[in-house]
Amino acid sequence: MKITCPPPTFLQCSRNSRELGGIPAGDGRIIRPSRLFRSGQLSALSELDEKRIRIHGITDIVDFRSDIEREEKPDKIPDGLHFHTLPVVNRLIPGITRESIEDPYKAFSRKDYARELGGRGMDVMCSLYPILIEEEQAIRCYRQFFRILLNAEGGVIWHCAMGKDRAGVATALVLTSLGVSYPEILQDYLYTGICCAEEIRAMTEACRDFTDDPVILQSVFWLNTTHRSYLDAAFASMTEMGGSPMGYLREIIGLRDTDLNRMKKKYLL
Repeated sequence: MKITCPPPTFLQCSRNSRELGGIPAGDGRIIRPSRLFRSGQLSALSELDEKRIRIHGITDIVDFRSDIEREEKPDKIPDGLHFHTLPVVNRLIPGITRESIEDPYKAFSRKDYARELGGRGMDVMCSLYPILIEEEQAIRCYRQFFRILLNAEGGVIWHCAMGKDRAGVATALVLTSLGVSYPEILQDYLYTGICCAEEIRAMTEACRDFTDDPVILQSVFWLNTTHRSYLDAAFASMTEMGGSPMGYLREIIGLRDTDLNRMKKKYLL
C-alpha cells in the first residue's frame, strides 16, 4: 500500500509522533485539528516539545506501557496536564513491549528460542495482535481510554513505547469510532513503519550479537515493524467478538450511540 502525504513529526522526542487532524472521516467531514495525537514514549520530552503540547491545547496524556516500561523510562509530564496509565499488557511480549531489565532479544542467544522463532516473525505478530483486542486487561484499558477521550477538556496524546502496536490499535479504535474508512486507518498505521525505520533497523542489527542467521534476523525485523496483516488480525478479532469493528466498540468496549455521537461532535469538523 502506498503511503501518501505523511503528516510531519509532532514532537522531537518521538519520530513516531503525529496528530490525526485532517484525516477524512466520511460524509465530507475530517478529524478536527489539535485534538487527537499519537506518539512513542515521552521520556525525552524537550522544552520545545512541551511548548508544542501547550500551544496545541493538549490536556491529557495516556501511557499504554507496562509498569516496568514506565519505571525504566518515565514520561516527562508538563505541569498541569492529566496523566493516565493504562497498561494494555503488563507482561513481557517480544515485538510489543520494550523492557530492558529482561531484554527479550537476549533470548536469541538461546538456540532453542532462535530455532523456535525461525522465519515465523510475521506469523508471531499476527498471533499477538488479537491479544490487544481480546484480553480483558486490554479491553478495560481501551474502555477507560474512550472515557478519557469523551471527558478531556482539550487535546489528548496517547503512546506506548514505539507508538506502534498498543498505540496503533488504540488509534485504529478511535478512527473507527469516528467513521474513518479502513484504508485510511491502515495508511496511518503503516506510516509508523516509515517513521521508525531507523529504530527498527538498529534493533534488528543489535540482534547480530546473538545470531547471524539471516532468516532469524528477518523475523526480528517483522517483530519490530508494521504490516497490513497485523492490523488485519486485530480487525478480524473485532469482527469475531462484536460482529464488526463498530460492533466491537458497541458490544465489547461499551460505547453507546450517545458516546459515538459525542465523539463525532467533539473530534470532527
